[in-house]
Amino acid sequence: MRAVEMVRSAERQRILVVCCSNCEPHMTAVRKFLIFLEAKCNINVAVVDNDCVLPAESVHDWLNKEIQLAKKVVLFHSEQSVAVALHFIRSMATTPSVALETFLTALEMFSDSSVDQHKLMNVYFAYTPSSCVVNIRCGQTFQLMNEFDKFLASVRGCSTVDTSSLLECDEGRELLRAVNEAATHVEEAAARPRNCANCGFLPPDGDTDSIDTQSLMSRMDAYAGSNMWECQCQS
Repeated sequence: MRAVEMVRSAERQRILVVCCSNCEPHMTAVRKFLIFLEAKCNINVAVVDNDCVLPAESVHDWLNKEIQLAKKVVLFHSEQSVAVALHFIRSMATTPSVALETFLTALEMFSDSSVDQHKLMNVYFAYTPSSCVVNIRCGQTFQLMNEFDKFLASVRGCSTVDTSSLLECDEGRELLRAVNEAATHVEEAAARPRNCANCGFLPPDGDTDSIDTQSLMSRMDAYAGSNMWECQCQS
């Protein structure tokens, strides 16, 4: 009970979460994680995903305001987020989703230091290869759920948080179940990656080794002057 009381007694923090993925098992795990944060960790979550609709202003301007309001900005990295981003940047044939455009814009803003880099928290579930976590050399990176204690301590602004008792609740058990199911899905899809209709695009052949250091950011830089950063969405 001590850990629960510690989290509940602290001031409620607001975090902005950006998740870009077409993989339903992964998105289910993300949603369960966010539900758990709000229900048991005294955190107010503002989320940008594929269901989000933004106001009719540039994503850059909107995101800048949201980052200023948030205590932390959480970017969820996955094989799908990087693959969809690479596919879009390579082809430029389709209008990006709100989630993809926000994900790319956030990477750009943090990488060029136009916003507070200390707010950035890169997170990924253990079933996601570390090579699919875009390294923009700022912020903190946490592997969930292995480093959930450290993640929550960083959000709370304290040295340590014991989350073991928190995860014993119904929301915690549902979260862990969803993460395990997503991990199983990834394992099963590994043998047939090109046929996994629910997981969007995979990283192009030959890009995987450089995905976390050069590939994605260099491609973003190449298109920084194009209209990919302009929001096409209406409220």
